Amino acid sequence: MGMLAPRPCCPDNLPADVRVRALHAADWPAVRRIYAEGIAMGHATFETQVPPRTTLEAKWLPEHRWVAEIDGEVAGWAAACPVSARECYAGVAETSVYVGCDFRGRGVGRALLHKQVTAADAGDLWTLQTSIFPENRASLTLHHAAGFRTVGVRERIAQHHGVWRDTVLLERRSPLD
Repeated sequence: MGMLAPRPCCPDNLPADVRVRALHAADWPAVRRIYAEGIAMGHATFETQVPPRTTLEAKWLPEHRWVAEIDGEVAGWAAACPVSARECYAGVAETSVYVGCDFRGRGVGRALLHKQVTAADAGDLWTLQTSIFPENRASLTLHHAAGFRTVGVRERIAQHHGVWRDTVLLERRSPLD
């Protein structure tokens, strides 16, 4: 299920051909396309349509938006958003990582999650959390390798295309005090 003690950050075997950088305005078409690919997969999100750019810009923390590039092409993205407007939760964020269909299995997710975790540790976030469909084994494995632990399974948490779905709730706490 997980561990109570802090887990190590991330694997250090990051792919040499993947470059992770801050998301720029010109990246939005690729980010939205990759988001649509995740929606089409059926095991990435409860969303059924890609939210407008303005919605995502308002939701995502500006200093925690990343894209991964391979040969100058956006291959994936990662973002974090606050879990609450309450000040006491200011350092807790929900994370998302999406990899384009043509780039899966090349370490893009690993590179993005590594950046997301190390930026959180170096910045103002002390807890990262995410909810993943149990069928999305690749994402669960990726997050466990990045130091996330399973908190539990939220059974029948919401409907997706009229079917009740479970999610696995994972979290990662910064080891820094």
